[in-house]
Amino acid sequence: MSKKIALFIVLLIVLFTSIAAFLSTKLEFDYNFENFFPKNDADLDYFLEYRQVFENDNDYILIAIGDEKGIFSSSFLQKAAAFTDELENTNHVVSVLSPTNIQQPIVTALGYMEIPLLHINEPEKYANDSIRISKSKEYINTLFAPDFKSICIVVNNTQIITKKASDELYYDIEALLQKYNFSITHYAGKIRGQKAYLTIMKQELILFLSISLGLVILFLALSFRSLFGVIVPVITVLIAIIITLGIMKITGKYLDLMTTLLPTILFVVGMSDAVHILNRYIEELRNGLPTLKAIKITFKEVGWATFLTSITTAVGFLTLMAIRIVPVKEFGLYSAIGVIVAFFVAITLLPALLSLIKPPDNYRDKISAKNENLFFWNKWLHKLFVFTLRKSKWIVGIYILLIVSSFVGISFLKIDYRLLEDLSEKNPLQQDFRFFENSYSGIRPFEMAVSLKNTSLSFFDYEVIKELNEVENYLYNHYKARFLASPVAVVKSLNKALNNGNSNFYRIPENEKDYQKIKKALKNPRLQQQLTSIVSPKKNMARFTGKMDDVGSHKVAQLNADFEVFFNTLNSPLIDYRMTGTALLVDKNNGFLAMNMVAGLVVAFLLIALLMGFLFKSIKMAFISLIPNVIPLLIIAGVMGFSGTNINMSTSIIFTIAFGIAVDDTIHFLSKYKIQLTKRSSPFFALRRSFLSTGKAIILTSLILCGGFLSLIFSDFKSTFLIGVYITLTLLLAVISDLLLLPILLSKKKKK
Repeated sequence: MSKKIALFIVLLIVLFTSIAAFLSTKLEFDYNFENFFPKNDADLDYFLEYRQVFENDNDYILIAIGDEKGIFSSSFLQKAAAFTDELENTNHVVSVLSPTNIQQPIVTALGYMEIPLLHINEPEKYANDSIRISKSKEYINTLFAPDFKSICIVVNNTQIITKKASDELYYDIEALLQKYNFSITHYAGKIRGQKAYLTIMKQELILFLSISLGLVILFLALSFRSLFGVIVPVITVLIAIIITLGIMKITGKYLDLMTTLLPTILFVVGMSDAVHILNRYIEELRNGLPTLKAIKITFKEVGWATFLTSITTAVGFLTLMAIRIVPVKEFGLYSAIGVIVAFFVAITLLPALLSLIKPPDNYRDKISAKNENLFFWNKWLHKLFVFTLRKSKWIVGIYILLIVSSFVGISFLKIDYRLLEDLSEKNPLQQDFRFFENSYSGIRPFEMAVSLKNTSLSFFDYEVIKELNEVENYLYNHYKARFLASPVAVVKSLNKALNNGNSNFYRIPENEKDYQKIKKALKNPRLQQQLTSIVSPKKNMARFTGKMDDVGSHKVAQLNADFEVFFNTLNSPLIDYRMTGTALLVDKNNGFLAMNMVAGLVVAFLLIALLMGFLFKSIKMAFISLIPNVIPLLIIAGVMGFSGTNINMSTSIIFTIAFGIAVDDTIHFLSKYKIQLTKRSSPFFALRRSFLSTGKAIILTSLILCGGFLSLIFSDFKSTFLIGVYITLTLLLAVISDLLLLPILLSKKKKK
């Protein structure tokens, strides 16, 4: 490449990079909870129709406020009432349910009347209020903590709230909480969850890239011992990242929970190509070749292997496109695009820079005892090669033992996910989440739709209500659903109201005669209006809606199966049911991801085997190329099983990403092996030469990759932390397999 052409390429790439850099500064962050729902799914379609009839089940905020001395004090209750009033007048708030604004209906001989649940301005009545409330099970663990040190306020916000409105409401609530400064304050809900996630995502995007950059620069400096060996690869990879981010902006993509990992992943993956190319270039310089000749041979021999590794890595990411969850699908797509961009930058910018910049003089030093760095690598790799072939039986035996142990660990794996599993127990949102589980009804939404088998019946017919009551009792006692709103709750409240507010009558009447009073009361137009949140306008659908502890998707699946068994035991069921809601849809993701993970890995295995088969014109070589990379995946799956790490939305992508990256070193090794064979080298010499030539680059790139992924362990997100840990372990196991197992497999093939 002439210097004129090289300069033109550099200027062209600088131009593209400048445009991309400007565009990337316009990238916005997004954490839309609903993006994680599985697309083209029957349950999603049903839920979208369901919430058109009723409402979204997660557009609410739970706010717990209290006093360590107890809530029955005039100062606290008056402050709580003022706080509630201000909440009701806050923008984007639709309704507020608070102990301070609840009016209990009572029907007496004198007619219908309402009395306040709490007599806020009459302290002399606090004792009676506390006794009455403690006897009312519908209020304990729902609006009042059992220890009466806090109350819970339910704020229903605008349906399907936009990010801008969500942020405004978040800051308004924060301001109110600071203004009133209660001694006990906890709150949770979608708007707070989204804000917390976005804040962490913004912080960690810079954190990961900074740590990765620092570690990579350290490894490059120790490996190449020159400023040249650090700056050239780093510039190449940073340009690839900037161009990829620019492409994201052009195509209208936001940075979300998944794509915040993209710059870090591209940095470490792209660095692998640069290191292999630079290492080979230096090797040719040390063989005495002039600069341009060294560049030509480097890209002739390593360029093809680099192309193959980029394709295989991209394939690994593209298998995520099979998943019906938009953030995961887009993460796979843009990661694959980034890998291909990194390849094109490497094969265009690197030779241009190498042509324009004079290499350091020490890059032409011969390997000798006088050159400690070069001598160390050659001597150490030679000893490792001899050890590998001499101890081949021991090595194979250890691998067999590890594989058997891994299958035992795999048997312990299960699919499970919790709504806030990503956040550490130290995170304030997680602590508030736990508070609502311990003191109230939890915060995981529960939704169940019910319909009538006989459309001539009504949900408020006595026989239907009795059956619905059986269902509610089961949900309360066995499913552990709380804060339930349903036709049954309406009837129980009316029965209590018709009996002078006596808590003993918060139940279904024992006979149909007594029930007729309730049916008559239900015709009240005011009550009919209130029923629209429980019974559909067409009267053909009703709902059970409430809260529960976040017990995990695995446990919920068991609860749903047990409920189905119970439902089938009803004598003559008059109703049908269907579980629905946002939590159910998130749970479904995990099942999809587990299946897609296996399917994606199979596709990746087949494609990479085909590439290797095409390269070597040998089925055996295709099979050999997979073994050193499949075994680490089995071992990691076993480790996950033994350590209790569950398969969920985040951990399921570890395998496809790790495999796509890990196979790169195998391809570089086998490509070198093939080149040596075409030079009519003996199989043993070809194997030895390949080991010594690629060994250093394989180790260096693996260290760089591991260092980059290890930066993820500093994440506040558990899923990101696990991705960092397990991909790092997989890559370490893969490089060990490439250096210990792959030469044994090739030597056995040679002997045959």
